[in-house]
Amino acid sequence: KDIDELLTQYRSERRRLAFQLDRVREAIKELRATRSDGPKSVTAPVAKRGPGRPRKNPADKTRKAKSGRRKKRTVVGGYRLSDWDNAVITSIRKADQLLPKEDILNAIANWAKKAEPQMSAADVEAKLTRVLQKLSGKRGELGTHRTGLRRGYHYGLKEWFFASSGALRKQHYDKLVLMEEKA
Repeated sequence: KDIDELLTQYRSERRRLAFQLDRVREAIKELRATRSDGPKSVTAPVAKRGPGRPRKNPADKTRKAKSGRRKKRTVVGGYRLSDWDNAVITSIRKADQLLPKEDILNAIANWAKKAEPQMSAADVEAKLTRVLQKLSGKRGELGTHRTGLRRGYHYGLKEWFFASSGALRKQHYDKLVLMEEKA
């Protein structure tokens, strides 16, 4: 009894597939007939695209993208700091104060004359800006404090700040020097 049901099911499936195959063959014949009737010199107009990035060519794909969510990268040993990163952190440690960017720039400019003599002053300033953004942002090596009395941040070591809120700890307020004392 079970075999008869299976055979009936297979036969009906075969009839359905044969019908679909006939329909596909008819569609191919119609397409070939319309293609050969039209003039051969006329090409299809290219769709005009608006501004923006051009589409990627699907033929250029060399590897297939993996499906699913991307795994989060974990760093086991921590980040390796560059010479620039270490120079900035050292200048803050040596001053033992929260420093604005221009004070750090003065110290780094002297360091860069020896370490990177081919760099211009503008290049040094641009590089310092990127280093400060990196160290106070995603790397979390430096903390930032905004006084409101002047533009920009004062940069200090991360241990001078609360880990949860990022606010400067009260015992380190003495490291915040707003005005240079003039003699």
